[in-house]
Formats: sequence, structure tokens, C-alpha cells
Amino acid sequence: MNEISLYVHIPFCMRKCGYCDFLSVGIGNENSRTRDQSCLVDDFTDALIDEFEREYNEKILNKGMSRISTIFLGGGTPSILDYKNIDKLLKTVSENLIEWTIECNPGTVDEDKLKLCREYGVNRISFGLQSANEDELKCLGRIHTYKDFLDSYELARNVGFNNINIDLMSAIPGQTYESYRHTLEEVISLRPEHISAYSLIIEDGTPFYDQYKDNPPVSEKLDRQMFEMTHQMLTDVGYIHYEVSNYALPGYECKHNLNYWKRGEYIGIGPSAASHIGGVRTTNTSDINEYISKIKAVKSPVTEKEKLTKEQQLIEEIYLGLRTIQGINLIQLSDTYKKDLNTIWSSDINQFIRSGLVNYRDNQLTLTIDGMWVSDSIINILLEKI
Repeated sequence: MNEISLYVHIPFCMRKCGYCDFLSVGIGNENSRTRDQSCLVDDFTDALIDEFEREYNEKILNKGMSRISTIFLGGGTPSILDYKNIDKLLKTVSENLIEWTIECNPGTVDEDKLKLCREYGVNRISFGLQSANEDELKCLGRIHTYKDFLDSYELARNVGFNNINIDLMSAIPGQTYESYRHTLEEVISLRPEHISAYSLIIEDGTPFYDQYKDNPPVSEKLDRQMFEMTHQMLTDVGYIHYEVSNYALPGYECKHNLNYWKRGEYIGIGPSAASHIGGVRTTNTSDINEYISKIKAVKSPVTEKEKLTKEQQLIEEIYLGLRTIQGINLIQLSDTYKKDLNTIWSSDINQFIRSGLVNYRDNQLTLTIDGMWVSDSIINILLEKI
């Protein structure tokens, strides 16, 4: 039986951070919401449940060929939902899963919500910490303090979560090499099973873009030094650097994301969520009210649909595969896509090897730590040749 993944997008936050370009809207906390905001959350949760039941029946049960193996509740901030709506949602999508993740922001979870998640089978939690330094959290517009994070982390451990991810961010405005080291040291001392460490990207359309588009928050040199420090400090204490921005203790690699990177099949529900089934990619409307209206009218929320060509599939195999520690196997790709990649890329690969950017053994091409830093450039050079 084929195993697929389910992504559930919940586009609400207490307030939107200045750097964020994901689909999300600020609705405050449970006590400060207006009646209209509360009704929106209720209607949205009902729409999610309706879409899931339709997608589940149409694409899984009716075909009898697949089962959901991983679920990822992302956003936005899924933990911002009130207890009633979390209960409704988890009850609907409850499955016997290999991995079930919920993203949480510190300060939006309490013991009752965490216990509810555990009761329904959620077995992995992802905290958006970003930094252990208060001034950096304020700069990012985060709603929590480092103490709030520590309290939430301890609560999660106490209710039985033994698979926790912590999101970190480097290249924050005002951040120094020493302040970032402090964040790494603090997080390492907690020994989470997984750490995602991303460099801040200034995205068009965000408040940060207007502020920093012509004046990057940190120099490229410092940005790279932070990347290399992350790799060194985390691998020194036993974490596997298994994807450009992701580290895990052995056996705790994120199975949901691995399915994406291996181009597995997945269903996405919620506004702006994407699905990939049978070589076809679909994407839902990014308008929350339109999404709710279409679901209520028993209409599809899909606004984009594309049958991926062989060339598009090969490009994705290369781009996604090279981001991981496994890399890509040139013989397998050549056989699948009828292109002699060894010949096409011969001179480029030799140059990358001499520059210390890639390793090439037994037809397996992988990036070195230096190669990971310039992975986009390497990939673009290779893609230009096919």
C-alpha cells in the first residue's frame, strides 16, 4: 500500500512577523479576538474538516491504494486555535501514523492543549523559537520571550513529547557571531531531537523587505560563519546534518519533510496548500474567505493544477535531492529520465570536486558543507546543462 503525507495549513497567528511571507493573518489571542474573528476561526476549522473528509474519501479510501503515514499541521500558528477547534480538527484527521507534527509558537500552548494533542496521537512538536536573545526576538516581532519558550518546552516534555524540533534563525538584524553562538549553546543544552536552522531571507512583500532590501542585516561573511558554526557545533554533539537547514539526532529525521524531498505523494488542505498525487500538482486558493466559501458550496478550492512534465520532475529530483545528505544517484536518474548526466555534467562535477564543493562516489553526487552554502549556484549550473 502506497504511503502519502497530509499537510494541514492553518493561516492564523497572534500577529504577523515582519519577515514572514507565508499565508497568515494576525487575530490576537483567544481572549482579545472580536466576535467576527472568532466566527472566522470556527468557520475555517469546519471548512478544513470538510475538505479533509472529501480529499480522504476521493483520493485515499475510494482508491484503496494509499494510507496517510505522516501529518504536519503548519501555518501560521496551529496552536493558536482554541481547545474546541483543536479537538474537532484532531478528532477528524486522527490516524495510526508514523509521525504527526504540530507547529507551535511559545506562549500559545498550555497543558490542556498539549495533553489533547497527545491523546489523539500527535507525537512530534515543532517550536518556533528563532533566538534565545530577547532583543533579537523583539526585532523579529515574535510574541514570546525566551522564558516563554522554556516554559512551553518543559510542558511538552512533561506531557510526553519525546520528539521535539526547535526552529532557529541566523542573520537577524543586530545579531552577532557571539549572540548566535549563545542561542546554539542554549538549545544544545536542551537536547531536542531535531533542530531546523535557517538564515533569514528578506522576502519581497514583507515589511523587512522595505527596510533591508538595500542594506542586508548582516554581511555575507558573517552569515556564512554562522552557517558553518551551526554545522560544527551541532555535528560535534551528535546531530546529523541531513539536509541543508536541518539537523537530527539519529533516527529523528523529519519523515514528513523527507517525503517532500524524495518527491513522494502528499495531500495539502487549507488555503494555499499544495498536493502532489500521480504526477499532478494542485494548489488551493490563498484567499481565506474564498476558501471557506468554496468548501461550503461543495466546490473545489483548487486554483492551480499542473501535470508535471518529465523535465520538471527531473529538475525537482535534482534540486530536492542535492539538498539532502543522500544527494542524487546519476545512474538512476539517467536511466529514469533518459539523459546521460555523467557525460553532460562531467566537466562541472570535476570542477566542483577540485573546489571542494561536492563529493562523487559510486555515481552518488553529494554536497560538502562548503557546497551546501552555495547549493543554489551549484544546482543552477547543473540545471542549465539539461
